[in-house]
Amino acid sequence: MHDSYRRFIVLFIVLSSALLVTIGVRKLSGKPGLFDFLKQNPPYSVGGNHAGVHPDVPVTLPENPPVAASEVPNLTGLSMEYAKIARAVRLSVVNVDTTGTKRTRVTDRFGRTGIRPKNVKGQGSGVIVSKEGHIITNHHVIADKQKIIITLANEDKYEAKLIAFDPSTDLALLKIESKEKLKALKFGDSDRVREGHIVLAFGNPFGIGRSVTNGIVSARRSSRSDRQPSLFQTNVAINPGNSGGPLVNVLGEIVGINSSIFSSDKENPSFQGISFAIPSNIVKKTFMDLLKYQRPRRGYLGLYADDIESPQVREHYGYEEDGGALVHEVAEGSPADKAGLQKEDIIVKYDETPIKGGADLMSLIQKSDIGKEVEIVVWRENKLESLSAKISQVDVGISAAKAPDLTLEQAKSILNAIGIQPINLGPSSVNGVGVRRVIPNSLADGKIMPGDIIYQINNTPIYHAKHFFQVVLSTASTTMTQLYIIRNGKRYTLPVVLEQVNRQ
Repeated sequence: MHDSYRRFIVLFIVLSSALLVTIGVRKLSGKPGLFDFLKQNPPYSVGGNHAGVHPDVPVTLPENPPVAASEVPNLTGLSMEYAKIARAVRLSVVNVDTTGTKRTRVTDRFGRTGIRPKNVKGQGSGVIVSKEGHIITNHHVIADKQKIIITLANEDKYEAKLIAFDPSTDLALLKIESKEKLKALKFGDSDRVREGHIVLAFGNPFGIGRSVTNGIVSARRSSRSDRQPSLFQTNVAINPGNSGGPLVNVLGEIVGINSSIFSSDKENPSFQGISFAIPSNIVKKTFMDLLKYQRPRRGYLGLYADDIESPQVREHYGYEEDGGALVHEVAEGSPADKAGLQKEDIIVKYDETPIKGGADLMSLIQKSDIGKEVEIVVWRENKLESLSAKISQVDVGISAAKAPDLTLEQAKSILNAIGIQPINLGPSSVNGVGVRRVIPNSLADGKIMPGDIIYQINNTPIYHAKHFFQVVLSTASTTMTQLYIIRNGKRYTLPVVLEQVNRQ
């Protein structure tokens, strides 16, 4: 026991001596000692308030930026102007949250198949366009959803009523009832938008919150079909969730509705420098039609025409004048077909208006009043001919595709005979469905390939797999099926024709 006490005393003396030596050395070197630590005084400070610097060491932080605002007045002003636009526009931008039920086919362990409902949610954006609470968004944001919740900039939430929609332009009209004063955004004139103009996109990407991005208009992608609208291509960064949000100019006016992006990864689409927006003049006209008629009202003749860019083509047809639109396709039974328009006609004048090109012609057709008789002057076989066509109403497709009365077995028989198993596309610059599989020995076998995109059946644009089934069931047993496809990025204007299915 005495040895243990002696060892303890020796150890205590050694440790105490070491501690005293350490304290003495720190005192002599000017460093804080033990008592400073026990008092919990901060050993380093600047002005006695911040830890990290000894009070005897002077610290001077810079007061001026590397570049004075007076040296970059234009950039300083531009930054402030961007902030002003964002502040003014954001009050009109809303988040759109949707819920619905998706019916999926399941197979149990005994091999029996059935339908099981599955709850699905979606997110997108929208913009208030009237003080009464009308909101524009994309159709694909709210398609097949039963409940739509709108969140305003002040975080107030409202359940929205779906007024009407137009799948062919991918637009939908919603309305909320609010006792508060709503800030609506003005439509700009998209016809005045040019390549290089500065634009800003607003929305709710990936549902992470409100954002604004900026860029320029990269191109005006013109439609060559009187069924589809032209689009703006921009380099503004948008992602899933931005759909339906406004694209604005430097005055904060709506010049487009953000609709889609180009992405090589269809499973996990993300921004790759190319985004698309629906021009505001198309949006405004669609809005007024949906509000008044609960459906779009755009002129339709049923043709596909393009610019004449090659001198060799002009020489081939003996047409030496500027402008004109070369007809590539005329839909069978369409108003254009009934008027006598033919493939390889060159349309030089429409309703007394000279035609500059394909996009010019499509714009005039779509703006024409339904039922109007228009004179069309064409160049055919080295001479001008005048034709008369009656403008028809474009078929939006969804509501028009109603299957005849079929039993479940008859429907299965028709679909198996066609042999195409479709899959919905992710966000894309084109409408349509992808082909996941083709059934061997079916009508489509050898004509349609997995990976193809079917964007139209007969005269009806296709928007999703359910719509594909509706259209096929409504027509395949009564007429041949004409499939318009995109293969390896190339859009084919001639259809793949499948024989009529014999209804059992």
